[in-house]
Amino acid sequence: MPTRRHRFLDDASSPWPMLIALIASVPAFYDSMMPTPASWATWMYVVSGVVILVSAWRVQKLVAGRGASRPNGRTRTWGQHPLELKLDWFLGVALLLNAVLPQSNESEPALIWRLIVAVLMLYRLLKISLPLFTETGLVRLLAMGGTVLALCGIGFYWLDPEVTSLHDGLWLAFSTAATVGYGDVVPSSTASRIFSVFVVLLGYGLLSLVTASIAAMFVGTQERKVEHDILRDMHQQLQAVRQELVALRQVVEALKAEQPDADTDEAPATHAEQP
Repeated sequence: MPTRRHRFLDDASSPWPMLIALIASVPAFYDSMMPTPASWATWMYVVSGVVILVSAWRVQKLVAGRGASRPNGRTRTWGQHPLELKLDWFLGVALLLNAVLPQSNESEPALIWRLIVAVLMLYRLLKISLPLFTETGLVRLLAMGGTVLALCGIGFYWLDPEVTSLHDGLWLAFSTAATVGYGDVVPSSTASRIFSVFVVLLGYGLLSLVTASIAAMFVGTQERKVEHDILRDMHQQLQAVRQELVALRQVVEALKAEQPDADTDEAPATHAEQP
């Protein structure tokens, strides 16, 4: 049974605390661009930054502990590279800094800084959540795609004053993620335009996975049919080979049965020829 220390190490290497903290800091990023920012955004930055720093510290402690027990000092935790660990430290400090910077709608340098941090957060989110998208079934992908589009629709409804209903926000999220761009509903505010960039990156990638999974399902059906035909032909050929082997075995056994009689017939003749 695993000891308490082993359970602690497994908990330390879990990516879920950092994943939740990064996702929780996204609303705070966009709230800072609203005309009347809420006070909870500042605390969201603080809590997310502290969680990321604590998670990075625990992972670094885990890496150091496991590396000390190995001669070469090399180790890996849930696919984390040392550069990614440094990025985690940077993101934790950057989120704490976002809490004390001026609001994005009041300071352009603060907006640029938060945009840089947001891009790095998106990269880290993709790296952490990558195992969730690999070898995933169609039903789970559809559920994840519907959830992402619903959240994006709520985001457009919250950020854009021109989006007056939730279904308009959902339609804008879908048309943006699918890169259709009908033009009936478009982002009008700075916050919604920045939000649409991330919707395209996340939504289009997720929709591509869904369409690829559907295509793979049809291709897999055809491949299974081809494999079934090949296996049936192989079974028929093996059956024919088995029948031929049975026939050859019968011939060999018949020849063996006749050979002793031929030897006894030749033996007296050989003795009669001797002087």
